[in-house]
Amino acid sequence: MQTNYHDEKGNIRKELLNQEAEKQANGLIVKRYDRRRQQEVVDDKKSVSSTQLRRFYNEFKGLEKRIRAKDFESVLPLIKMVRSRAFYASNGNKIPRSFKDFLVKNVEAINKKKDFDAFLLHFEAVVGFCYGMGLKK
Repeated sequence: MQTNYHDEKGNIRKELLNQEAEKQANGLIVKRYDRRRQQEVVDDKKSVSSTQLRRFYNEFKGLEKRIRAKDFESVLPLIKMVRSRAFYASNGNKIPRSFKDFLVKNVEAINKKKDFDAFLLHFEAVVGFCYGMGLKK
C-alpha cells in the first residue's frame, strides 16, 4: 500500500499531520487500566518506548541534515536502510510491530525529497500525539 503524502496540487495533505498522525499514535500507544490509580495508563510493555521513538525520529532528523549538506539522491540509500534497522529492532523486541510497520511503510514510500519532507512532518506530529497521549519522556 503506497502512502500518499500530497494532494492533487502537490501540497502536504493536512490530514497527514492531524487525523492520520493521531490515529498512528493511537496504534503505538497501548493503554491499560491501572486499578491502583483508578485510571488508564500507558502499557509500557506493549507501547513504543520514548527512547525508541526518539531514536528513530532523531535518525531521520540526522538524515535531514545530511540532505541539506549534500543532496537527496546521495542520502536516499541511507533513508532506505532505516527499513532494515526497523526490522532488526522489531525482531529484538525493542520496538512493537506497529512501530516497525509504520517505519517500513513510510520508508518504502519515500522516493523524492518532497516525500521525505512530508514524512518528517508526519513523524513529528506522531511524536507529539504520542507524548500527548501519555508516553513518558
